Amino acid sequence: MTVNHRMKPAAVNPIKTGPSLGAVLALQGCYRAMPVIHGSQGCSAFSKALLTRHFREPIAVQTSALQEMDVIFDANRNLEEALNLVLNKHRPDIIGIIGTELTDVAGVDYRAMLKTYKRERNMRGSLAFSVTLPDFRGSLESGFSSAVEAMMDEMIQMAGHKGVRHVNNRQITLLPAAFLTPGDVMELKEIIASFGFEVIAVPDISTSLSGHLLTGFSPLTRGGVRLDSMLQSLQSGLTIAVGASMERPARRLHNALGTPYKVFQGAMGLKAADELLHFLHQISGEPVPLRYCWQRENLLDCMLDAHFQFAGMSAIAALEPDHLFSVSGWLEELGVEQQALVTSCETPVVAGMEQEVWVGDLDDAEYFGKGVDLWISSSHGITAARRLQAAFLPAGFPVWNELGAHMATSVGYRGAMEWTNKAGNLLMRREAEHRESSVRNR
Repeated sequence: MTVNHRMKPAAVNPIKTGPSLGAVLALQGCYRAMPVIHGSQGCSAFSKALLTRHFREPIAVQTSALQEMDVIFDANRNLEEALNLVLNKHRPDIIGIIGTELTDVAGVDYRAMLKTYKRERNMRGSLAFSVTLPDFRGSLESGFSSAVEAMMDEMIQMAGHKGVRHVNNRQITLLPAAFLTPGDVMELKEIIASFGFEVIAVPDISTSLSGHLLTGFSPLTRGGVRLDSMLQSLQSGLTIAVGASMERPARRLHNALGTPYKVFQGAMGLKAADELLHFLHQISGEPVPLRYCWQRENLLDCMLDAHFQFAGMSAIAALEPDHLFSVSGWLEELGVEQQALVTSCETPVVAGMEQEVWVGDLDDAEYFGKGVDLWISSSHGITAARRLQAAFLPAGFPVWNELGAHMATSVGYRGAMEWTNKAGNLLMRREAEHRESSVRNR
């Protein structure tokens, strides 16, 4: 189907979140990392505020704090001062310099500056990379993917002088997309490991943003994949990317190291989970663990139980492209009419979907959603859902009106079952409220 755009002069209640925030999110899944946003102070404050509100965890981020005169005369001087402060005070293992639209439009060559800086500071024991992510191109999803790809490039260069690559065919590198929660990443790691593989997720937010009670304060990221494990992932015999946006980092590993890769555009719902488990069964030669056979039976029974709640219902989803693709497939399996699908930017995965997709904002979703029964979007869509009197299912980023949303699971049979029950319960409550309202108004 075609991807459409509504012509209007301004975005109203946008879905889109800046790609620089996606890069900051990617670095939160790496141990002792520090994202440095090369731009104004507002860029880092925005990312930190939204991520803290969503995950309810401290978020590590630094900024070069550019102002107008800094951009005109020497923006890299601010970046050098920020790097000196971070290295001397915190000594991170990983530094990611995230260029914004301010440095991109000004044409600041901070990549060459970083190359010289690393040579002068002899930063061989740490990983430092840069990525350019202006807000007028892409979204959170593409920024996350670009940051992971830049990390891969730097890892390959770091390991290049260490000799011959020894392939470990029982080790798999997992590249999870930005829409996957810490709970999703943990579930995927468990599924892959149950077939006898060692799994290294890059990045791994399941051990950093899943909620923990570590004592003391650290300005760097706590939890996540360690640098030595990241370098060890270069020895993996296979890369599994979950989410179409992660194909570029997977292909980068393939082109540089010859590592074969498999891309799953989604892992939510019956069909997607079947494909994932069948693939793991084929490459491992191991039978599917009994618990997943039972989970599949539970999901089928759950879908049958919820049939009367979803029959004749319509839904609208306003999410990032990869997430929209996964949710759309789940809705199709439930037999729910997809009244409208709205996303933040056009990508190959949404261009190839059978349903009609609109690139726009939550105002467009409200325009197309008149009479809809179920609304699926971030917490920014809750007021629009109330105006339409639709059941509101929070998903995507950010979700700040529900505790534990960042640990919710949508992948695999268990994740699809959780979503099906949750959406069914919301529709049941909505029906009961409408029934009570009609009785009161008689």
